[in-house]
Amino acid sequence: MDFTIRAGPLEFLRGLVSRTMMLPPIRGGIFVIRCTPRCGFALVFAACMIFSPALRADGNDRVRPYVDLGAGTMFYLNGGSVPGAQIETPAFTATGSRIPTFGLTLGMDLSRYWGVEFAVDYAKTEMTAHGVGALGDFWSLTGATHLRLRYPLGDGDFVPYAIAGGGDGDGGFANGKNFTYPIGGRGNSTFGDIGGGVDYFIVPNIAVGLETKYRYLFRPAIMLNHQPQTLDADSLSVAANLRVYFDHLASASAAPVNLAPAQDEDKFRVYAALRGGKGLFTDPNHLSAVRIDSLSGALISAAFGANFDRHFGAEADFEYTRSQLRSPTQAEITGYPLWTVLGLMRVRQPMFEDRFSPYAVFGGGYGFGETGDPDMPLVQSGFSSRQNHAPVAAAGVGFDYFIDHNVALNLETRDTFLFMNKIGLNGQPMSLDSSFISFTGGLRFFFN
Repeated sequence: MDFTIRAGPLEFLRGLVSRTMMLPPIRGGIFVIRCTPRCGFALVFAACMIFSPALRADGNDRVRPYVDLGAGTMFYLNGGSVPGAQIETPAFTATGSRIPTFGLTLGMDLSRYWGVEFAVDYAKTEMTAHGVGALGDFWSLTGATHLRLRYPLGDGDFVPYAIAGGGDGDGGFANGKNFTYPIGGRGNSTFGDIGGGVDYFIVPNIAVGLETKYRYLFRPAIMLNHQPQTLDADSLSVAANLRVYFDHLASASAAPVNLAPAQDEDKFRVYAALRGGKGLFTDPNHLSAVRIDSLSGALISAAFGANFDRHFGAEADFEYTRSQLRSPTQAEITGYPLWTVLGLMRVRQPMFEDRFSPYAVFGGGYGFGETGDPDMPLVQSGFSSRQNHAPVAAAGVGFDYFIDHNVALNLETRDTFLFMNKIGLNGQPMSLDSSFISFTGGLRFFFN
């Protein structure tokens, strides 16, 4: 049966959303879909069921699942709007207590023009007070469901798009820096999202792009100098994106013809790998006066490299994690970020029709460590340390499982050893053993 949509895309979107989600009348062209992260995936599935019969009428349209990874910065438009304090934009904070905005999106293009997605975003920056300075870190973790309107140009390599939707998230404080002006707590708030971006396909199923989002009505409640405050955390984010489509996971009728097999190949192939996981320190009690704790932060890993042939390759690798230093009485002294930059050789042995590719990695480079956010005044703890670096070695094993011809699920465990950082405690120099074993999982993307 053929289906025809007679309304224009915007009229159709507005009418469908209003009817199916029973929203109040739309005023000023902006609406908010109230949704918790727990229900986001359910809404994505429901939207697929609603849109699919009408929008797959054209035989040239394809249902294409994807994952989108983004990193950028967030501009807080009103600075929190609380008396005497300010949420700083991460790109402009004066100290190192900031990280980019990270995003992970799971979605699906339902046709040439329409799609739906569930986006999770994390941001961390500083909050400052006039005449006081840095108070601590403000973070937010949000989940939102978006409808996506795309408009491919030409042969489809260049794709502008718009997104609209909303969700639910938390905002709060951590790592207080001023012990005379306490902050703390976390609050929950619904919000709305509206934005747009552009994708450029560098290969048929991988696109790079830019996206900007305006987040409005995000109002988490926190404690500031013992007083409850509601933050105006409305923001504008700008992020670079990598969108990867899984054409082999599409239904048979929707999948493109002449798909290359999902397998490793005996040729030169350039790739990037992104993973997340955990690092466990191998000798946390190396020093009797200080313990290095594995439980304080996730580990992020990124690699860029190439397979030279069927068995050999090489890559440059970056790993970052955050440890916690404690006293013998378990009192927290300070956060202690660690990161490594490595050059690694990779030896593979593809098997099971080359879809499963176990490998070993080995090499070396430099490891870095520095004092993070103190949990007590340093004059009280007696701790001192500057950023320092040391040569390190690494070896590990892992495997790739190809789910598309140029996308593989990737699991890896690796031992980074000989990692010694110089610290001071009560005026005495010491060497902190920061060697760790990492357990990470993610995706490897091949660009040819």
